Amino acid sequence: MSRLLAATSLALVLLLSGCKVDPTSPDYWEKTLGKARRAQDKARVLETLRSSGHLNASFLPFLHGQLASNEKPEVKAAAARALADLKNPASVEPLGNAVDLTATDSDGNQLNKELASALGEIGDRKAVPVLMKLLKARDNYTRIEAVEALGQMRVKEAVEPLMALATDEGAEPFLNKKAIEALGRIGDARAVPVLMRMLTKERRGMSFYVESSFSLFQLGQPASDALLAVLEGKDTELSSWAQRNDINPASYSFKAAQLLGDLRERRAEAALVKQLEFKHEDPRIQAIVRTRAADALARMRSAAAVKPLAALVSEPDAGVRGEYTYALARLGGRDALPALEKAAGLGHWYAREAALEALTMLGDARELPVLEKLAAAEPAKTAAECEALGGEGCGNPEALGKKRVETIARHGKRLEAAKACGTDTGCWVKKLEDADKGVVARAALEVGRGKAAAHVGALLARMTEKDPDTRMALILGTEWLVEDAKDAAALARSALPTLEKQLSEEKSSTEYVRANEDLRRLVARLQQQKT
Repeated sequence: MSRLLAATSLALVLLLSGCKVDPTSPDYWEKTLGKARRAQDKARVLETLRSSGHLNASFLPFLHGQLASNEKPEVKAAAARALADLKNPASVEPLGNAVDLTATDSDGNQLNKELASALGEIGDRKAVPVLMKLLKARDNYTRIEAVEALGQMRVKEAVEPLMALATDEGAEPFLNKKAIEALGRIGDARAVPVLMRMLTKERRGMSFYVESSFSLFQLGQPASDALLAVLEGKDTELSSWAQRNDINPASYSFKAAQLLGDLRERRAEAALVKQLEFKHEDPRIQAIVRTRAADALARMRSAAAVKPLAALVSEPDAGVRGEYTYALARLGGRDALPALEKAAGLGHWYAREAALEALTMLGDARELPVLEKLAAAEPAKTAAECEALGGEGCGNPEALGKKRVETIARHGKRLEAAKACGTDTGCWVKKLEDADKGVVARAALEVGRGKAAAHVGALLARMTEKDPDTRMALILGTEWLVEDAKDAAALARSALPTLEKQLSEEKSSTEYVRANEDLRRLVARLQQQKT
């Protein structure tokens, strides 16, 4: 449709011009532009040029001339968009000369925005002084384009003004967020203290955690050092700042733990294991600190975490228990199976199921009799549970018990897969195509543990998996291979364009927010290794 519209617009221009000059030449378009009277018509001619397929470096003098001579900002904006398409460093000076920081009207603001965007697209260092000036533009959208450009170009000179913008209480929150993101892309250690503070900062009910945490992740080692100091209670300056700003110290404990897990910071292992015993008068705070430590330890595959986590899986709260059992499922091995088997028979259904899921993510044929025993006991357990609840939410207890037995059998498919595959990674690769999402999730982790670089493509091929939990397992399996096998990283980098496109297309999808935060970190790792 866009091609048809472009062809129609071009035909209209040809008809109106009545000119026989070669339509691929700058002369033709300059004459056509001269015949258009209104600014909007002139801008339309330039947009038609952009879509015509004729735009090339020979048009640079013509377009530069429009920036210098045309008085209408909408025409200059159209010329800037065309120059952005060409991405030629020769355009930096003409674009910079067209900037008008005194502009107050919408057309002038739009022009400055397009100029900043074009300079960013070109990406030439000569544009830095102009982009730095545009950080102070009156229009927020122009400032965003300047911030984006400086971040993409990794301009070290921009770190100080971007830090000021990130923490500017008078700026719009989305502008703060863009500055935080740019600091992450630049990757300068000077930004760490600001990013650490923004982890817990909120304004107008808006959190900056997502942007700050990812930027710290991008900074790598300097961020690890700062986060480790926080986790170990050695950052007195940040502690004092948090106290002055009425920020609960525990918020830094669990956020630092989460990030250190993302960064695979092994130096934090002992402190994280200790946090599994964290105590607080508020059970919600206690739970979140402990569960984030569990998650971090699972991400870094800490063998030291298995025993203390196994001691926690009888936790009565289903959500908290699920965090512990999920951590054990990722850690692998059979050491936690006795505790999980016991927990699968304790508490209400959702707590039992959390243990059951981990049991079947780790076990094999030896656990099939355990599952049969649990299934046989479930109808009575369901009936007793419904009686204790006064029938609330149960409907028909007998039918509900039968449904839960079917759920136990479905979880058992993972044990059947383990019986068939054992330690044969090639067999697990085939299970990635299984119809059962639970089997696929286990297969993803088994392939990831297999350390066979050649199988990374099989994991990447399933990265658009619709079930978020299964997708997270696929991402984690891929991360393990990338971490363990150099060849796997090289193979995965070839999939970067596809992964980047997926992240862009799913940006507004709330269903995959959590999974795609992990995917974004995987992409960042691959991008850093590429450079």
